[in-house]
Amino acid sequence: MNLLIQAIEGGSMTKSQCENNKTAPIHRSWIKQGVIGTVVAVGLGALSILPVHAQDKTIVWGKKLEATLLDPATSILASSWELLHVVYDGLTDTDENMEAIPGLAESWEVSADGTQYVFKLRQGIKFSNGRDVTPDDVIGSLQRMMDPKTGSFFRLQLGNVKSMSSSDSRTVTIELEEPYAPLLTALSSSMASIIPMKEVNDGSLDLQKDTLGTGPFMVQSHAMGDEWVLVRNPYYYEPGLPKADKLIVRIMPSDQALIAGLRSGDVHVAQFDSSPDAKMLLQTLDNVEIVQNQQSNMYWLVVNAVKEDSPFTNQLVRQAVALSIDRKQIANMLGGGAQPSTAFAPMFNACDANQLDIFERDVKRAKALLKEAGVGKMTLDMPNVPGAVNDAMYAVLQKNFADIGITVNIENMDEGTWVSKVWVDNPMSVDLTGLWYAGYSDAIMVPLWLNPNKAGFTAGYQIDDAEMNAAVDGLRGLAGDDPNRPAALQNVCNMIHTQANHIPLVTRQETMAYRSDLIDASGIKHIDGYANNLADVETYTLH
Repeated sequence: MNLLIQAIEGGSMTKSQCENNKTAPIHRSWIKQGVIGTVVAVGLGALSILPVHAQDKTIVWGKKLEATLLDPATSILASSWELLHVVYDGLTDTDENMEAIPGLAESWEVSADGTQYVFKLRQGIKFSNGRDVTPDDVIGSLQRMMDPKTGSFFRLQLGNVKSMSSSDSRTVTIELEEPYAPLLTALSSSMASIIPMKEVNDGSLDLQKDTLGTGPFMVQSHAMGDEWVLVRNPYYYEPGLPKADKLIVRIMPSDQALIAGLRSGDVHVAQFDSSPDAKMLLQTLDNVEIVQNQQSNMYWLVVNAVKEDSPFTNQLVRQAVALSIDRKQIANMLGGGAQPSTAFAPMFNACDANQLDIFERDVKRAKALLKEAGVGKMTLDMPNVPGAVNDAMYAVLQKNFADIGITVNIENMDEGTWVSKVWVDNPMSVDLTGLWYAGYSDAIMVPLWLNPNKAGFTAGYQIDDAEMNAAVDGLRGLAGDDPNRPAALQNVCNMIHTQANHIPLVTRQETMAYRSDLIDASGIKHIDGYANNLADVETYTLH
C-alpha cells in the first residue's frame, strides 16, 4: 500500500518529501470514458485528417470520445477529465506509484494528528490569462466543489473539511474534523482543479463553455466531434514545458481509425480499449511502441436495491445474480489483460477474496436462491451505451442471466440519457446496469461511495444500511500504515459481497500506442489512477 504521508523523524509534523519536477498520473474511464464508463462512437472528423510533421512541434493525440463536460467540479466523464488535466492543475499530483507529489503546491506539512494540512504554493504561478493565482482561488475552488449547490459528485472525497484559510499569499491551510488518509491524492483529481474564482464570480468565465487554468496547454479552438486544438500556456510554471507548441486532440470513431492514423503518422499517440484485435493489429505496425497500463479501476454490475418494485430489493435475488456471472468469459472476451474480479479495489489487495463465498459462478445455487426468494422467471431492462467493451460485456451477462431464468432486454441509448436514468433519477429508473469505478490511488476512496447519504453516485440504488455506513465512514482516517486498516477494509469487503448491491466483474489493462519514430512518449505511466491519459503529454518530445 502506498503511503500518502511520510514521517519526519524527530518532528511533531509530517512533511511530504517530493520532487520538484511534475510527473502526472494517467487517468481513465466504463463506461470507458466516464466514471460511467461506456464507449460511445462519435464524429467522423478523423476521416479527413492532414499529415502533421515533426517540425510543426505539434502532438496529435487520437481518442474516441468527445469532452463534453468542462466544469471541473461537476464533470463526471473521464473523456472530459483527460482534457481538463491538460488545462488545469490541482494542489497535488500523483506519481508512477500513485503517491502524492507537488502540483500547484510545492510542499505541505501535516499535523501529527492528521487534521491540519498546510500547503505552500509555488512562487509566481499564473493562470493562462497572466493573472496570479491567489489563495482565494485555491480556497474558493475547493469550497465551490464541496458546496452541495454546485452538485459535485466528488465533494465528499476530500473528507470532512472543517475550514480553509490563508495566512499569506502563498499559504493555504485545510483543517479537517477528523483524520482523512486519502486527502493528498484526492486533491490531484481533476474535480479538485484550481479555477480562477475572480473570473467565475464576475461572470466573465462560463465554466460550462470555456476553460482557463494553469496547466501546460490552453484551448485555442474546438470543433465538436472533430478535434480540440490546444496551444502552449506561456505562463506554465514548469520551466521548459510543455515541449510541444501545440496539442491536437482528434476525435476518431474506432480502433480502426486510430490504427490507420498511427500507420500514416497522422496520429502520434492513441488510446485503445481492451481489444485483443486492436493489440494484434498494432503489433504489425512499424515504429509503434505499445504500452500496457495497469488500472486500479474495476467494472461493476449494480442492481437497483431501493426502487420499491425492483426484484433486487430482495437480497437473495441479488446474490443469485452475482452467482450467475461467468467472469472468466467476460475477461476472455475483453482480452488485453482483463482479469476476473471478485473483490473491490483488487489492485490494492484491499480484501482477501478467499474469505468470500458467493461470487464464483454456480448456476444451481443461483436457481436455488431465486426459488427460496419466491421469484420465478422475470424480464428486466438494462441500459447500455453502445461500444465494443460494453457490448461484449452485456452479451455475456445477458446469456448468464438467461441461464437462471432472467430475461434481460438491453436498451441502447446515448450517454446523456444513461446518466439521467442511473445517476440523476433517485431512485434510478432502471433495474440494473454496468458501472466503472474510477481508479483512485487509495483503496479507501472506493468504498466511500457506498454511503448513499454522503455519495451522490450511489444514492439512487445503494442500500441505506446503518452498519455498512458506519463501517465505510470508519475507514476515512486509516492511513496505509495503520495496523487497523486491513481488518477494516476486509470487513467492508465482506459487507459489500454479502449485500450484493455492487457486484464486481473484471479489471483490465489499457493499451496505449505511439509512433516512436515521430515522438518520445516514454513518460507514459504504467499504472493508471484517475482517468487521464493526457496527463504527461507536456513531456512528449517530437523527433
